[in-house]
This record gives sequence, structure tokens and C-alpha cells, in this order.
Amino acid sequence: GRRSGDSKSNEIRRLRRQQKALADFGGFALGERDLGKVLTEAARVCAECFEVPFCKVCRFRSEENDLLVEAGVGWHQGVIGRVVSRADESSPQGRAFSTGEPVICGDLSKDGSFVLPSFYAEHNIISTVDVIIKKQGRPYGVLEIDSPVQQNYDEHDINFLTGFANVLAEAVNTSKRNNEMQNAIDRMRDMVTDKDRLLVLQTELLEEKAV
Repeated sequence: GRRSGDSKSNEIRRLRRQQKALADFGGFALGERDLGKVLTEAARVCAECFEVPFCKVCRFRSEENDLLVEAGVGWHQGVIGRVVSRADESSPQGRAFSTGEPVICGDLSKDGSFVLPSFYAEHNIISTVDVIIKKQGRPYGVLEIDSPVQQNYDEHDINFLTGFANVLAEAVNTSKRNNEMQNAIDRMRDMVTDKDRLLVLQTELLEEKAV
């Protein structure tokens, strides 16, 4: 019974750590307007919570029909902002994006159905979990944790990662709204600037007539 008790207390500690991380991240995401920083912090916190060295956020690009590594933690230089995978079932992240369902790979070397981008082998990735990042309209992309050691993930882990992806989706929506608002402000500023210029021209014209 001792080992079972230890296992349960470890599970409780892990759940509490995950709950606190999610709450802390939610507060951070609400206060940070730079979406890149939000995505990078999400990757850092997820990697820490799952005690894995790698995590990434992939953004769907409709024109290319691929998933670009937009942010992450632990990767070699040249991965973030450059590496892509097809947005179909040939990769774990593509499968999660295509199906909308979480994809758990305990041992990638035993799954012959994937055509993996080369950076998996370069980082010795064995285990991955992918969940979709939904947003209004088309999904934003995928959140993936990666480990060079075989892992056994359970329903609680999936729920936590899905919760994180949902917070990220809201951050993406908020960022889009903020950008739209900023664009509207910029347009209004341009109109005001034009109006001021017109007033100056009118004043100059009146002065010339007076002379």
C-alpha cells in the first residue's frame, strides 16, 4: 500500500502544480499584448509542467497548407520560425490539426505511419502529445510537447494540455482583436492628420485671398 500511497501523493502534487501553472499563465496572458511572448511562455510552462525539454506551438498557414513552428522552448537554432510540417496526418501535429483530436505517441520509432520532419531525429524525440489550438473560425494550430524519453501520458495530462491550448486560443483571439483595434486607431489617426492638413490649407488659402 505504501507505493500506491506515494504514487497518489505524487499525482496530487503534479495536479496542483499543473493547476497553479495554468492559473499563473492565464494571468500572464491577460496582461501581455505581445502574442509571440505569450506563445513562448506557454511552451516554457508546458515543458516545465511535464518535465520534458521540448515544447512548441505550430501555426497553420492556409496558403502553404502547412504548420510552421511559431514558438517553442529547447530547440536548436533554426527550428523556430523556419521548420514546417504538412497539415495532414503524416505527422503527429498534422494529425491533431486534421482530426481536431489529441494525438499521443508514446514511441515514435514504433509508429511507421508518420513521415517526420528531420528535427525529430536531430533532437532524439521519442514521445509527443499534440492538442489543437482552436479559435474563432479556423483553428490557429497545434500545441505539442516532445520528449527524448518514452513517456506514459494519461487523461489528466491531456486535459491539462487541452486547457492550456484553450487559453492560448483566447490569447490569439484577443491579439487579433487588439490588432484590429490598433488598425482602426491608425486609420482614424490618418483621417485626423488629413483633416488637420486640410484645415491648414484652407487657412492658408483664406490668408492669400485676404492679401
